[in-house]
Amino acid sequence: MKPGDEIWVRVFKADGSTHRWWRAQIEEAGEDCIIAYAGIGNEVFHNPDRFLRPVFRQRRVIRSYYWPGRRHNLLEVYEPDGSLRELYIDIISPIRLAGNEVHFVDHELDVQMKAGDIPRIIDQDEFAEAAQQYGYTEEFVRESYNLAKQLLGLLSGWTPRGFDANPS
Repeated sequence: MKPGDEIWVRVFKADGSTHRWWRAQIEEAGEDCIIAYAGIGNEVFHNPDRFLRPVFRQRRVIRSYYWPGRRHNLLEVYEPDGSLRELYIDIISPIRLAGNEVHFVDHELDVQMKAGDIPRIIDQDEFAEAAQQYGYTEEFVRESYNLAKQLLGLLSGWTPRGFDANPS
């Protein structure tokens, strides 16, 4: 993967079933981090039976950071005018690269910081449902919450790259 390459990001449930997928463009790619960009109008798919029909089109710009070996990613979400809407972290499996694709399991626990606000752990109800449905161990649940608590600090100290809504 190199800057400018188009990739697919494929997200799975803990049982291996497809959850959602979308195209993105590589901004940077190295051994330590892959940074991808998906613009307004980007198609997002949710149902494997409807692969050729998007479920929705993005209304915002999203820059995603994927770190091999880590159990989280980070998204910078921008409004069409270039203002930061939020920072968002998914608790995930470590990413797996498959050709021009980034794969990971979404474990449903998230950390969010809306612009001008403080970071919060969210979607705890979805995580509890996933834990029950997919048989997450008590240790995995505890480790996931501990990771989410640590990531509150990451969001607090994160400096977004910004998005130029009107490039020259």
